[in-house]
Amino acid sequence: MKIGMKLVVIISIVNFTGIGILAGVTVFESQREISRLADEQANSMAIRSSEEIKNWFASYVETARSLAHIMEGYKDIPVEDRRRQFNRILKQTLIAHPEVAAVYTSWAPNALDGMDAEYAGTPGTDASGRYITSWTYKPTGPIMEAMQGFELDTLIAITEGNEFIFEPSITPIGGKDMLATTVCIPVKDQYKMIGLAGISVELSRIQTIVSWLQPFGDGHAFVFSPGGVVAAHPDPQRLGKNMRESESDTFGPFLDTMVQAVAKGTPASVSYQSAQSDTVMQYYAIPFMVGNVPQPWSLVIGVSRNTIMAPVYRMMLIAGIIGMLILLLMSAGVVITARSISRPIAHTMTVLKNIAQGDLTKEIAVHSKDELGDLARYLNFTVDKIKDLVLAIREEAGILAQTGSELAGNMTETAVSINEITANIQSIKNQTKRQTASVKGASSIMEQVVENIESLNAQSQKQTDCVSQSSSAVEQMLVNIQSVTQTLVKNETNVTQLSQASEVGRSSLQEVSRDIQEIDRESAGLLAINAVMENIASQTNLLSMNAAIEAAHAGEAGKGFAVVAEEIRKLAESSAEQSKTISDVLKKIKASIDKITSSTGEALLNFEAISDGVKTVTDQEANVRSAMEEQGLGSKAILESIERLNEITGEVKGSAQRMLEGSHKVIEESK
Repeated sequence: MKIGMKLVVIISIVNFTGIGILAGVTVFESQREISRLADEQANSMAIRSSEEIKNWFASYVETARSLAHIMEGYKDIPVEDRRRQFNRILKQTLIAHPEVAAVYTSWAPNALDGMDAEYAGTPGTDASGRYITSWTYKPTGPIMEAMQGFELDTLIAITEGNEFIFEPSITPIGGKDMLATTVCIPVKDQYKMIGLAGISVELSRIQTIVSWLQPFGDGHAFVFSPGGVVAAHPDPQRLGKNMRESESDTFGPFLDTMVQAVAKGTPASVSYQSAQSDTVMQYYAIPFMVGNVPQPWSLVIGVSRNTIMAPVYRMMLIAGIIGMLILLLMSAGVVITARSISRPIAHTMTVLKNIAQGDLTKEIAVHSKDELGDLARYLNFTVDKIKDLVLAIREEAGILAQTGSELAGNMTETAVSINEITANIQSIKNQTKRQTASVKGASSIMEQVVENIESLNAQSQKQTDCVSQSSSAVEQMLVNIQSVTQTLVKNETNVTQLSQASEVGRSSLQEVSRDIQEIDRESAGLLAINAVMENIASQTNLLSMNAAIEAAHAGEAGKGFAVVAEEIRKLAESSAEQSKTISDVLKKIKASIDKITSSTGEALLNFEAISDGVKTVTDQEANVRSAMEEQGLGSKAILESIERLNEITGEVKGSAQRMLEGSHKVIEESK
């Protein structure tokens, strides 16, 4: 490839890469910035719409709060008028808000007026007369009836005594099924919840607000309750359904993410190409609070990714067109520049080719004042120098030819002199051969001596290594003997302590045995005493029987004596039973003592055996320690001898080394 084409290709690649990187970075940054702006705009629209929904809810929350506040002042109303006045207030509230589905209140039993029993079975109460009134619209007008499924205990458990909004549900209102929710406000008496006031609100207004919201022209919006019920949706057929069932085609694999975000009331953002559209949709979930209810509702906005990225796509198209134009212009400039460079170079190459073939008459035409012009001028100057050099070489060649002739005559004379010198050298060479023969004989003898000295040196080295290894082994053995001796000394101490402990244990066991034998003798004495007590009890029993017989013979006069005889008999029987129990216990104790005595005797025999074994071990350790000490002394003597042998070997080795060095000097001098 010619240099012009190379320049075109390289510069084009560089330009294309630079423009591509610049365009890519520009598009990427634009895409990121537009995405950020789109996110901010979508969030801003969602916040504005959620504020509108929140404000719409707030009016009904405030109405319910006003009802609850009025009812909390029930003590200021005469007892007999409380229900009548509250019914009137509820009815007026319903009439003032035609869009409200129902207005209700629910009280704890006898909490309002203590007259539940008197109102049992009347409109707006249950069977017990409890005040649970609801006002709703019927075709004939406002109707009062008892609430169904709104037990106060259940409501308290659900609301936990706080403001609460129920999950939306489809409710019949004015003969139509419509989506509605219920706002509950607690009625309290000194922080104790005694009832509820609430309003059921139809949610078509939220659907209207959401239908007006069309982000970026083709977007749409949803509203979900904290429990995930659809409160507003572009598809009215999905109202009142749970988003987990109705929105799987909308959010696809991100359904759980959106459900959790709605349940927790946290912001979320996902991208998904749903079945409803042929483009990727970006969904933003924005939570918003309603009144003082702790569970937030969520507004979700869906925006087409193509709509958001339309400015980026236009910018990419414009950037591509501009980049191609710039690339074409730069390519044309590169081609022109390459030709302006390659043409002078080609002309210069032609001139250099002629010079290489020996034609030094050609010169390069200079047409520019840039680097190529300078190159041409310097080449012309170089050619001129080469011409001068060739002429100088020709003159010098003639001079060198004349000098060569003179040198040829001188070389002839030199050859004669060299022949004479060669004859003299040959004579000296013969004398040197004779001297070399004499030296070779002495040299062979010295070489034999050197070989013997080297062999002696090698043997000395081996002997030194063996002696060193023996010395190390003996030192290690001596260390092991000392370690074993120290261990035996420690074991002797331990065995002595063990012998003393065994003797102490045997003495203690003997004392225990003597104590047990003493207890055995005492137990035998107790058994004898118990036998005497049993005999006394038997005699006392017999005596009481005789006394009872004599008392019976005495008639009335012996009744008192008979009572005493009976008590003596009972005492004798009790003593006999206790004596029998004591006898059984003493017999068990004696049996246990006999068993312990037998075990103690066996233990004493074992202690004596242990003592004999310890003594035997002590004697054996003393013998082993004596033998190890003798072996240690012998090892020290061996170690000293090995050290002396090592010193002698070192001296022999040194002498052999000196002899070897002297022999080498003799051989070198003889050569």
